[in-house]
Amino acid sequence: MRRLAILTATHLLALGLGFGLGVYLLPILVAPDDPAQAQVDAAMDAAPYHATFKRDLKGSDPLHWGEGTVSVSPTQVAFDGKLAPGPDYKVYLVKEYVETIADFERVKADAVRVGEVKSFNRFLVDVPAGVDVQDYTTVLVWCERFSKFISAAQYRTPG
Repeated sequence: MRRLAILTATHLLALGLGFGLGVYLLPILVAPDDPAQAQVDAAMDAAPYHATFKRDLKGSDPLHWGEGTVSVSPTQVAFDGKLAPGPDYKVYLVKEYVETIADFERVKADAVRVGEVKSFNRFLVDVPAGVDVQDYTTVLVWCERFSKFISAAQYRTPG
């Protein structure tokens, strides 16, 4: 009986570990190539707004973080740096700076989802037609599937 309990426990532990590693590694394995550095640099050079994703934000943790430079123009959001890999990342524009899950969930109804992130070193996301980036102050990366805050940066002050 004890042997059965040990075997059950070890197999459940291995199953849980395998699932966790799959959730973490699958986005890395299926990620498309990052956009070309020159293309990201050109978008960043043309953007009027620049900010920094910092790894040590209150809502970030060892598995959910971003660090690097993000630029916002009327037509694109460009990022050069590193994001912790994960599934279902979305880029949002938010009207006020937030840095936790609770803060974002409080303002999410007024945020605009700009697009998806599939690569974790650089990305370019087109701003949808009709979205005025001057109506917002902060760019935020959010894991939609697991409701996890990844990173945020305030690209302009309100007003």
